[in-house]
Amino acid sequence: MSLYTAAESKASLIIDADISYIRGDPLYVTGSHNAQDLQLEISIADADLQLQRSVPINSSSNEIEFSLRHLSPRLEPYLVTLKATRGDARTVYSATTQLHHLPSRTDGGSTTKLDSLFGGLLVQNSDSSTWRPLFPYSYYASWDSFANSTANVQSFKDQGYNIIHIVPDTGPVAHAFNLTQLNAFLDKCDEIGLWVMWDMRWTYKDLSLVHEQLSLLKSRKSLLLWYTGDEPDGPGDPLNATKLAYSAIKAVDPWHPVSLALNCFNFYFEEYSSGADIVLSDVYPIAVNTSWSAEYNTPCNTTYGCCGCDDCRGEMEDISVRLDAFAAYQEWLGMEPKALWGVPMAFGDAEFWTRKPTGAEEVSMTMLSLNHNAKGIVMWDWPTSAELAATTHDLSRVLVGDEIVRFVLGAHTLPLSVQGHSKIDAAGWKVGDEVLVSILSLQTPDWDDVVTVELPRGAKVVLKVVLGKGEWKLVDGHLVKKGGHGLETDLLIVELGG
Repeated sequence: MSLYTAAESKASLIIDADISYIRGDPLYVTGSHNAQDLQLEISIADADLQLQRSVPINSSSNEIEFSLRHLSPRLEPYLVTLKATRGDARTVYSATTQLHHLPSRTDGGSTTKLDSLFGGLLVQNSDSSTWRPLFPYSYYASWDSFANSTANVQSFKDQGYNIIHIVPDTGPVAHAFNLTQLNAFLDKCDEIGLWVMWDMRWTYKDLSLVHEQLSLLKSRKSLLLWYTGDEPDGPGDPLNATKLAYSAIKAVDPWHPVSLALNCFNFYFEEYSSGADIVLSDVYPIAVNTSWSAEYNTPCNTTYGCCGCDDCRGEMEDISVRLDAFAAYQEWLGMEPKALWGVPMAFGDAEFWTRKPTGAEEVSMTMLSLNHNAKGIVMWDWPTSAELAATTHDLSRVLVGDEIVRFVLGAHTLPLSVQGHSKIDAAGWKVGDEVLVSILSLQTPDWDDVVTVELPRGAKVVLKVVLGKGEWKLVDGHLVKKGGHGLETDLLIVELGG
């Protein structure tokens, strides 16, 4: 976990000892030591705690649990040092990280922590001492035209969305908001249990304004997380701006994560993403010309032009390509993994886009993001069309429920191999003896092929159809279907054998 509180008695570390051809220290292969385990010595500075364990070479997600009784809660993080040796003791590897064991909150504010193994959020506020997993599903919402009314906020929560991301007007907080209305909005969110994703897009580069907003919100029980840069890579904000804001926020409020959205395929990804715990990807591939800019009347290519979707082909797969790229960048850079969220488009008839997405396209964009490891969805933007509002209302009932959350936030996302059609995308999440399977058709026309989706070994029976028509049949441990509709989405729970 990204943090532990005074009330928690146990913590765990994740040890990745995978072989990489891109980064890390050399692995010397010497005879019988080819597959030798690594012997670990783990120590925590300022604490009487040393751990000794072993993990296999070329393994990952090794979880090592330990007691927190030797670590006094404090705001300053503990330095964790790992030393790993092979059987011959001649090769030594080392790594460091930080452990946050924080004091309990006494101001009534909430706490949000990130699961560093699976990427999900866990939340706790003054209403309960229990940690609750949360899959955020919502919209960016306009303050001026919607959220400044508490009645609108209640109706938004009633639609099934569990967080709200307010888009402020330009300028400092006192100019962007009527503070009486803002406090009424925050009081309403506290009252009805609607989590707040607080947006600093216009102010995050001014640290005095960052502190002003910290003072205003950090003790709210509905505060979920902070959001600093909104596409800082687009206009080319100073490369250290997001990191400076991150450090300022964490110095005052270590109890909440910090997020930002990146617009470009790869424009100083390392520098901008260093200022966040969560990176949002806003790829808008619907009804857009990716070779000629309708907005600027210029061409778009790899070096020039803006068409609204950077390095895109104008296909649904642009979303998954970008999320996969962001995950790969983190691996190549050797960064501790940051959670990824998706920002499906829910707008159109403006700028580069000739129309809004259909309801089926909205579902496909959302589920494709999940299939490629997004652990939260915040659509741009609300209010939206009546069709999209109805579609996302129905989808919210699926995605925020405990049944789906236990899979999506409780397991690694498993890409599932598909044979028979190139426009089918599938993923799964295995928890215990069950696997949640998501299968998407990414083309608009109907199709007649026989498609096979490979499942984890031992698939026995389809227990439940969560979403879709449930026309997939289990044949020899695989899901099989002949023909289907364009942009159809199926979500199934399959039982696995022993």
